[in-house]
Amino acid sequence: MATKVGISLRGPQAGMDADASLETLSKLLKVIAELERTEGQKNSKSKVSRWTFQELRLGSVNATLEPLELAPESSYTTLERVLEQMVGGFEAAEKTAELPPRWTPRAARLGADAVRRLGASPDVGMELLLYGATPLRVDVTQRAHQNLRAAVVERYTSFGSRRGHLNSLFDTDKGTIKGVLKSEVGNERIPLVCPESLREDLRGAWGEDRVEVTGNIIENARGQVMRIIVDDLEILPTEPSLTAEELKGGFWPDMTGGLSAREHLAVIRGEA
Repeated sequence: MATKVGISLRGPQAGMDADASLETLSKLLKVIAELERTEGQKNSKSKVSRWTFQELRLGSVNATLEPLELAPESSYTTLERVLEQMVGGFEAAEKTAELPPRWTPRAARLGADAVRRLGASPDVGMELLLYGATPLRVDVTQRAHQNLRAAVVERYTSFGSRRGHLNSLFDTDKGTIKGVLKSEVGNERIPLVCPESLREDLRGAWGEDRVEVTGNIIENARGQVMRIIVDDLEILPTEPSLTAEELKGGFWPDMTGGLSAREHLAVIRGEA
């Protein structure tokens, strides 16, 4: 996979409105930066990689972006994954009002803003081309803007927990600590809002493989988690391995205290 992406803005407005064209390219770079921060375990103030034009042609706008300078602790492999996520995410956004795979809600908001000036059909939209052994070409239109906007609307709140790996912790001006949880189920990137009282727990959990966070879970209309307001955090040092039989039952072994699914349900029902 080559670490570069082609971008074509189509239609008469792309050639005549220089401000709109440059704004779209600039906002696409913000989407790439957000995905790189999430993929590389960086916070909102961390440096990200810089990009340059390998090619830039005007009329309608045709450009190819490639890395100019890698961020500290980043790599070309990371940027390849980031570009895959970006192009694949817009492809998904053309089809459904859901958060694209491995996109944070912030990435979805930035993506919606980046494509808000596009037209309703491909001839006045944008083409993304991901280079590689099997190139991926995606047409992006106003539909992606509408779907991404709908995907970040918060609809439901419940109390529960999620498991995964901590990512990108940083302080806020409001006395809370923010971060991202890479969930074990569904490979979601879930924003966390944690109280100051959990600071030491978060520091201790940073080097562990797995954690479970508990609190108020805010979801969109599709049941995807927009954020968790965390009340408690637990370190889970065990590896999440399931046999086929355990997977059928739907329980992690450390949820049931080693009981089988049948035995665990019997305890819940008061039958044991």
